[in-house]
Amino acid sequence: MGARNEDSNTTGVGVDENNDLALGSVAVYVFRRTGKVWIQQAYLKASNTGAQDSFGHSVSLDGSSRTLAVGAPLEDSNARGVGGDESNNLATNSGVVYLY
Repeated sequence: MGARNEDSNTTGVGVDENNDLALGSVAVYVFRRTGKVWIQQAYLKASNTGAQDSFGHSVSLDGSSRTLAVGAPLEDSNARGVGGDESNNLATNSGVVYLY
């Protein structure tokens, strides 16, 4: 599950974690275990971060640890398929899955 109280409005991978400009937007932190130590490998945000989208509500890593699926059930875009216009909010709570 994502970090529910994370509110950064940044987008993408490895971006600024230190602002609170999108309340409830959530983030996903990826860690790798080396021996007994967990080390942060990545900080992930949606490509179209929005307040209350619940990015990271669900996460799933494939068996090879190469693909991470991140759900955002309250995302509002009506974009379809890959490369759609995700900048609108015309479909309230339609949800989306991001793949990394």
